[in-house]
Amino acid sequence: MEAAGTSLLSGVFALISLRMLMPFAVKFRLVDKPDQRKLHKGAVPLVGGLSAFVGVFLGFLLGMPLTSGYLIFLLCASVLVVLGAVDDARDISAKFRLFAQVVLGAVLVYGSGDSLESFGNLVGLGVIELGVFGPLVSIAAVIGATNAFNMIDGIDGLAGSLSLIALLSLALLFSVSEGHEAGLALSLGLSCALIPYLMANLRIPPFKRRIFMGDAGSMFIGFAIVWLMIQGAPLEGAAFRPVTALWLIALPLIDMVAIMVRRARKGQSVMNPDREHLHHIFMRAGFSDRQALVLISFVAMLFAGFGLLGEFFQIPEWVMFAAFAMVFALYDYALGRVWRLLALFRRGWSTKITSRLKVQR
Repeated sequence: MEAAGTSLLSGVFALISLRMLMPFAVKFRLVDKPDQRKLHKGAVPLVGGLSAFVGVFLGFLLGMPLTSGYLIFLLCASVLVVLGAVDDARDISAKFRLFAQVVLGAVLVYGSGDSLESFGNLVGLGVIELGVFGPLVSIAAVIGATNAFNMIDGIDGLAGSLSLIALLSLALLFSVSEGHEAGLALSLGLSCALIPYLMANLRIPPFKRRIFMGDAGSMFIGFAIVWLMIQGAPLEGAAFRPVTALWLIALPLIDMVAIMVRRARKGQSVMNPDREHLHHIFMRAGFSDRQALVLISFVAMLFAGFGLLGEFFQIPEWVMFAAFAMVFALYDYALGRVWRLLALFRRGWSTKITSRLKVQR
């Protein structure tokens, strides 16, 4: 019941804060203006992520007894959100953002005393325990997930939809495991807090004015999801195996790593923004942003569903990891070629629709 109450409070506070923050967006320069990479029209408020954070923060404070670990998480998340809001308004350098993420990740991991303890039995030779390297691996995971969700935030509804898929999958895993009430409350609470933002972002009635998530929101979501994964995968009392977590955030993670590898091959900085992400490929192939959203979200649900099935049916971890590595290799290979295939698919799809319309006439 605590998880249900916290979720409801988070959603209500997120809706209220969204309404309250929108008038202040222009005053504090929290707006996204179009440029060579951003093709939207007009200045769009960047308060969607802020409203979700406020909803979760207030909902958790009022609805859940705070353990030391979750208190430190909320404090670190608060600093990260402020940093993201400043970045939205003033543009902070990528190096400083990375430095701040490392520091906050270290404070979260060492301050809470919680970290990844193993990779599981990824290669079929027994559990790979991390030992003293657990905190360092956890800090790297925090940085990776934080940036993965930040990078995937490129078209309306995408970051929010992929976040919901991961969060609801985590909530399902926490709900069938004992001792994870706080994890269930946070995953459901953040899911509910994202709903007002998603409705406004996609302009679903009664929302008429579009808003964006902003770096504050996308970084907070990645930060929260990786914290939930650390909480859910200890050696004792685990809600899921570490390899399952990979499948729940497969698309943002694979997209980020593949893009960074491709930039490194070209001799470019891995932190430089570009238009080579998965959603950009769909757009270049002729799909609308809404079509790209539906297709990418569908693939993300397939990946998450595969991860959940693997967890529930206890498919060997090495099999799940081998399948994940294969998906990544295929994606990396196809990254520079897939847009041509999508364009052919798009033309074929349009031709079929046109033919059917002619037959109906």
